[in-house]
Amino acid sequence: MTRKMLSVALLFVVLSLLPAFAVELEPIPAGANFVVFVNNHAGLPLGDLLKSAPIPPMAREKLDEFFAATAFNPLKDITRAQVMVKKGATKREDNAVIVLSGSLNKDKITGFIKKTLGEGLDEEKVGAFTLYQSKDGKGGLCFIDDAKVAFGTLAAVRVYLDARTGSDLSKDYDELKGYISDKAYAAVMVGGKDFLSGEMGKNRARRQARQEKMPRGPNPVGKWLENYLSEGVEPHGVFAQLLDSKIEARFLYSRGESKKNAIQASVEVIDPKLTIEKMFSEFLKILPELPAPEPKKKAPEKAPSPNKW
Repeated sequence: MTRKMLSVALLFVVLSLLPAFAVELEPIPAGANFVVFVNNHAGLPLGDLLKSAPIPPMAREKLDEFFAATAFNPLKDITRAQVMVKKGATKREDNAVIVLSGSLNKDKITGFIKKTLGEGLDEEKVGAFTLYQSKDGKGGLCFIDDAKVAFGTLAAVRVYLDARTGSDLSKDYDELKGYISDKAYAAVMVGGKDFLSGEMGKNRARRQARQEKMPRGPNPVGKWLENYLSEGVEPHGVFAQLLDSKIEARFLYSRGESKKNAIQASVEVIDPKLTIEKMFSEFLKILPELPAPEPKKKAPEKAPSPNKW
C-alpha cells in the first residue's frame, strides 16, 4: 500500500514538472494578419455572465428564445474560439472568420437560422461542406461537424475552408503557434513580414510627428536610441498570451545576418487575489450594478472587398 501511494505521489510530481503542451490550432489561411485564440479550459462559470449581466428585456427574451430552440449556450458549450483577421484599409474593410469548437447541436442551430432568416439565406456546397451565406454577400457560416462551426465575413469563411484542404496555408505563424500553452486563457499572434514592417513604419512616423510637436523639439538621445534599436530590423512575428497569473510576450525578428533574434518578456503575479478565476468571480458580484448597453446606430452599408479575403 505504501509503495502504491509513493508511486502515485511520484507521478503527480513528474506531471507537475512537465512543460505545458502546445495547442493544436485551426488551419491559418495565408494573408491572415492577426490570430486570436481563446480557451475556456478552466471551466469558468461563463454562463453566470448572462444571469448577472444588465441585459435589456427584449435582448434577454431573444437570447432565451435562441437557447430554447437550439439547446445551445455559447458561454457554456464553447470550449475554444479562434479568430483570424485580414486587415483592410479601414476597420470596416477588415475580413475575419471565427471558428468555435465545443458541443454544438448542428441540426437545431441550422434549423433556427433558416427559420429566422428565411429567404435572406443562400446555400452553397463547398466540397463536403454546406456554406450558408447572407443574400448581400457579406456574411457566411459553415458547420465543419457537430463540434465545430466557422462564421464571419463570407470571403474569410471561404478562405478558411480552402485552408482546411491544405490550400494557401500561412507559414507566418509556424514558429509562433508553438508557444501557445494549453493552460492559456487567451493568446494573440501577429504575423506577416510586410504587414509588421508597415505597422512599424506607421508607429515610427507617429512618434516622430509627436516629437516634432514638443515645445523643446525631439530628444536627440531618444532619436539616436530609436534608430540604433530599429536599424536593420525585419520583424517576423509578435506573440502574447495570458495565463492564470502570468503574461508572456515575444517579438521575433532578424537583423542582418542574425536571423533568430527575439525580445521576450514575462510578468508573473504571485497574489491569490489577482488570478483570473478570483477576479472573474468578484466581477460577477458587481456585474448587475453596471448600466445596460445602449443600442448602436446602424453603420452605412459598404460593398464587399473584391479581393480573395
